[in-house]
Amino acid sequence: MFSILKPTNFAKLHILVPKTPSNPYFTNYKTRQFSQSTIVFNRFSELAKKIKESYPISEITPQELHSSLNSSLSTTSNLSPTPKQPPIIIDVREKDEQLRGIIPTAIPLPRGILERDVERKVTSVKEVNDLENGRDIVVYCAGGLRSIMAAESLIRLGYKKENVKSLIGGYDNWKESGFEVADYETSKKIY
Repeated sequence: MFSILKPTNFAKLHILVPKTPSNPYFTNYKTRQFSQSTIVFNRFSELAKKIKESYPISEITPQELHSSLNSSLSTTSNLSPTPKQPPIIIDVREKDEQLRGIIPTAIPLPRGILERDVERKVTSVKEVNDLENGRDIVVYCAGGLRSIMAAESLIRLGYKKENVKSLIGGYDNWKESGFEVADYETSKKIY
């Protein structure tokens, strides 16, 4: 009867050990093993699916995000009086995940403190929702499920749903697409 709750998916997560004077590179790994039952994962993914359908949460592909980052950097034509600002990118993964790298210009803000710190560390609702100068917010996690929940939280905080997007497939999809990855420590100093 309880066999359905037995762990069925064992995984090992390699965590990078921070740089030290004796180790200037991220070469040491700690390994953390965890398990997850199929039923728990199914409930989690079902919850994300329901959230995506109920709001609905807009999604963006890594290719579209990369294109929007590059187009905002290029010069604008004479037809466009003001250049489109690049989206604000928020990494909602945990710090140990962010140490493996983040999307360039992303602001590291783990999911657990997103609602509390987003206006203080990123931008206000008013700035994002501004009709003339508003910006999009793209949230991402490792695989695209936590970012759906983060997008829902931002919408509940008052950010326009048209301005909030979730990165399809998250960081893993971005990296597999061959796009640039930045160092966590370097990016953290920018903000």
